Amino acid sequence: MNKKKIILLSLSFFGMLTTAFAQKVKQDASLSFGFGSNQFTTALQYQHIWLLGKKKKFGIGTGARLTNSFGNKNYFTTAPAKLTTGKSGPGVFFGNDLVQNIDSVFFPKTQINALNATINFTYDITSKIKVGFNIDAIGFSFGGSKQGTFLPNAGIAPVAVTAKPTGFNALLISDNDLGSLNSEFYGQYSINKKFAAKLGFQFLFNEYTTNTKIQTTPTGDKNDRFRYKSGGVTIGAVYSF
Repeated sequence: MNKKKIILLSLSFFGMLTTAFAQKVKQDASLSFGFGSNQFTTALQYQHIWLLGKKKKFGIGTGARLTNSFGNKNYFTTAPAKLTTGKSGPGVFFGNDLVQNIDSVFFPKTQINALNATINFTYDITSKIKVGFNIDAIGFSFGGSKQGTFLPNAGIAPVAVTAKPTGFNALLISDNDLGSLNSEFYGQYSINKKFAAKLGFQFLFNEYTTNTKIQTTPTGDKNDRFRYKSGGVTIGAVYSF
C-alpha cells in the first residue's frame, strides 16, 4: 500500500468518526513520561473524545501526540515484515522470524521525535476513575543523524553506518508498521474537574533508516530500515478543557 492510499484511508477513518460520534465531547491534554530498559520518553498529547451510550461511559476519538524518545546502547533490528517473517498484512501474526534475514545496528545514543495522529478509547469506571488506550496512526518523525555499527549475523565484520529517523510513520499491523509509533494503556484518577493523574504501560516502535541499503539478505534483498521495540511504565498529568 503506497503512502497516498494510507493517508487517504486514515483521513476517511477520522472523518467517519467525526460524523458518527458527534455527541457529548470531552477534550484534554496530557504530559507523560515513560521509563523502560535503556529508554526514556516524553509525550505531549491532545485528545478529542466522543462519549457514547446512554450513560456516556465509553469514549472513542482522535488526537495528536508528540513523542520524544531517548535511547542508550540500543540494538535496532531489521524492520520490514517481508524480511522478518516473509509475510505481509495480517499474516505477520502467524509467521515465524526468519533469523537468517535479521541483522542489527547498534547505536550508543538515539533520539527520535515523532508527531502522529492518534486513535483513542476510554471507559469511565466511576466519576473519578477511567481506563484508556491510545495508539499512533499516522504522522512523521524527525531528528538528527546518528552514528551506529551495522552487525551482520553471517559473521561478516561490523561496518560503521550513519542513520536518521524514518520520516513517514503509519500503523499497518505489527511488523508491517512504518516509522516510529507509540501506544499506551493507562488508568486515570481525577483530582478535580480540571486535573487528573495517570499511570500506564507504553509500547514503542522506533525506527531509523540508514544512509545506504547496508543490509543484504541471503536471498539478495536490500534493506535500510531498522527498528527497536520497547515497553515501559508511564506516569503523567492530564488537564481537561
